[in-house]
Amino acid sequence: MNQIKGKNVLVVGLGETGFDSAIFLMNNGANVRVTELNSSPSIEEKKEKLLSMGIPVETGRHSIEFFDGAELVVPSPGVPLNAEPVLWARKKNIKIVSEIEVAYWFSRSKKIVAITGTNGKTTTVSFADLVFSKAGISHITCGNIGNSFIGEIDSINQDIWIILEVSSFQLEYIENFKPAIGVILNIADDHLDYYDNFSQYIEAKKNLFVNSGADDFAVLNYDNIFCREIGSSLKCRKVFFSSRNTINGINIFNGDVVYEGKKIFSIEDFQKSRLSGIHNLENVMAVTAIAGICGISPDIIRKALGDFRPHPHRMEHVAVINGITFIDDSKATNVDAVYRALESFPEKNNIFLILGGKDKRISFEPLSKLIKGRVKMIFLVGEASRRIKKELMSSGVQMMDVRNFDEMVKICIESGSPGDIVLLSPGCSSFDMFKNYAERGDVFKVAVKNLL
Repeated sequence: MNQIKGKNVLVVGLGETGFDSAIFLMNNGANVRVTELNSSPSIEEKKEKLLSMGIPVETGRHSIEFFDGAELVVPSPGVPLNAEPVLWARKKNIKIVSEIEVAYWFSRSKKIVAITGTNGKTTTVSFADLVFSKAGISHITCGNIGNSFIGEIDSINQDIWIILEVSSFQLEYIENFKPAIGVILNIADDHLDYYDNFSQYIEAKKNLFVNSGADDFAVLNYDNIFCREIGSSLKCRKVFFSSRNTINGINIFNGDVVYEGKKIFSIEDFQKSRLSGIHNLENVMAVTAIAGICGISPDIIRKALGDFRPHPHRMEHVAVINGITFIDDSKATNVDAVYRALESFPEKNNIFLILGGKDKRISFEPLSKLIKGRVKMIFLVGEASRRIKKELMSSGVQMMDVRNFDEMVKICIESGSPGDIVLLSPGCSSFDMFKNYAERGDVFKVAVKNLL
């Protein structure tokens, strides 16, 4: 049943998801308006396209006069909980649903693998995509990985699997959305500039299973206490994975990753791949669980490990200059991601660590013990640098404020030694200095390559 035909629908946000949502809603009979608080060349370009289709759009503000009369509100991912249209809708008791909820209403397939977590979502979704491709399973990969779920609806038939990257923002406003296989990779402090508290963030992640039934699956990280607690309350079938404990699920035994006593791949297979670190091993374990549920053979996992190429800015090897290795981990936009990056290196006191960016109010103190013995110097950039310096002072590691990556790279070359590592793993978002984490990583790589 078309739940939007003839309704006045307000789309909040004009990124890719908002743009796709507006067009889909219009094509399915809704009276659509779009409101966007910001203004940029890309936003204005989308605005012009929508205006040419007859969809009213306002940019640079949210005005109540513009969206008064809306019967349904569809916020884009990342629109704050206290955004004026959202608060207005709540006050008026107007239904608020996310783009993935609307897409779910219209999707002919409910065979959804929905993957969320604080860190590792894109890598896991991409690896799952490769595994499904190698297994010859008809599927489509979408969501926060780049192409929206709602933008792919016309390409989805009843037999296709949907591998979907979802964020906590999207899970805030679901009603009927229900994955056949829901995956939470991990939960750690993040988006405290968006949520009032950490508990609110956990509840958003937990929404992934709010509609799950006895025939559905939950894939969860046993080593993450929050995932374990969520699992204890679920009525669906659960598959846990662990890189540290022997459990009834997926774990490590005698140098192999095993599932229900059966070898899937060896740690040596993983170490030969382009992936590194315990966090990526856990990501592969999560996909191993998905593959097991879907009847995909271990041979496929092993072949995918050999062929997989991670996305840029995720522990990406940039160059070696004078024996010093430069690594771009710009996607590490929270402290847990930095922790995971650092723990993948042995204690050799040979890391120049670059921290800082837009302050997300996440404490850096959990890094204090880990950086001792691993990090020889910390470079601080961006608006969060003063707070980071204060919180890591007890580590005893030397810290230095730098203006830009060019300055920092030159210092590393002058003072570093063969075997040293320069790691951009900021622990913050990038919006104080760059348009996104990708631009930050690219600027870092340019600074490095200018010395080659």
